[in-house]
Amino acid sequence: MAKGKKQRLHVIIACGGTGGHLFPGISVGEVLSARGHDVTLLISEKKIDSLAASGHPNLKFERLPFLAMPKPWSPKMLSFLTGTFKGMNAARAIIRGHQAQVVLGMGGFTSLAPIVAGRREKCRTLIHDSNAVPGKANRLTAKFCDVVLVGLEACKEHFPKHPDVRVVGTPVRSSLRQKVKDDPHAFFKLDKKKKTLVVMGGSQGARGVNRVVCMALDQFEKLGIQVLHIAGPTDYEEVRDAYAKHPLLAQHVAAFCHRMELAYQIADLAIARSGASTLTELAWFGIPSILVPYPFAADDHQTKNGVIFEKAGAAKLMPESGINATVLVDAVREILTNPAKAKAMKAAAQKMAVRDSAERIAGIVEEQGRKQAENAAASK
Repeated sequence: MAKGKKQRLHVIIACGGTGGHLFPGISVGEVLSARGHDVTLLISEKKIDSLAASGHPNLKFERLPFLAMPKPWSPKMLSFLTGTFKGMNAARAIIRGHQAQVVLGMGGFTSLAPIVAGRREKCRTLIHDSNAVPGKANRLTAKFCDVVLVGLEACKEHFPKHPDVRVVGTPVRSSLRQKVKDDPHAFFKLDKKKKTLVVMGGSQGARGVNRVVCMALDQFEKLGIQVLHIAGPTDYEEVRDAYAKHPLLAQHVAAFCHRMELAYQIADLAIARSGASTLTELAWFGIPSILVPYPFAADDHQTKNGVIFEKAGAAKLMPESGINATVLVDAVREILTNPAKAKAMKAAAQKMAVRDSAERIAGIVEEQGRKQAENAAASK
């Protein structure tokens, strides 16, 4: 490579399986592509991955048959190991075909096989974890990585033996970073003059959130607020019927929301789970929140994520086991009827946001690409 000439990389990004891995990976891929690098994103065969890929025609996607890791003595372990071996060989073929220099995994077991494959092909390897506590997949995958990237400072302590752990935040999906042209209040048919509570009950396992909110609707009506409730497909009819009994409460109820950038624009307060991707988005938009961690999350990582936001003053943490309509209404009232408190929570949430996370990760990928080139030159 001529002196002063920028090295053009080919980067493999393993990011399939869930939106929490997929959308941050796409965001990093877009930044690298805009900087002139070639990028291939490895995704699973799940429907969510295909839908995301179809929305980004300028990026290159390859599908691999990823499997989640079962418990150690599960009869499914053999098929997992066989699938991982096949995935690793498929990933090696992709790496060789593109002559890739760097492999970045965005977390989960969809990253393990590509990272091991990259290691064997003498690529530089990186893994990203967005939670306060890393999952078992990332703890294993990190052993094969040159750099571990974490979204939260608290996560660093879980990689005490790794020589290079860096806090970079978690990238926000590109659709949320774009300027909004539509009028969000008009889109949801809500009142610009009313405070808006956004309920994000659409994720898996959010039935407890949906039901307690429905029990509080009469009190929300008395507060004079309006509610945008994303119920999820499983609970949609039940939630819709509950709201139908309160016609004086300004409302918009949906199974899905394909325009979250508009929902976040009008949110004065959110009730949500505390998964890393949700918290990243709440911080990005500076939205005060009432967090109800999913009680069955691995290693109780949602509670640990939520504790960080509560300590920062950005959220109020409410365990599902202790929540009821009265407690919830009191918390909503405390925030939405107290402008000073809401303003302080908004500022605290904004401080939690890492607005250039995708750019930071892309820069580290480029750095590792240079190291790979130096190592390759030294071995000749």
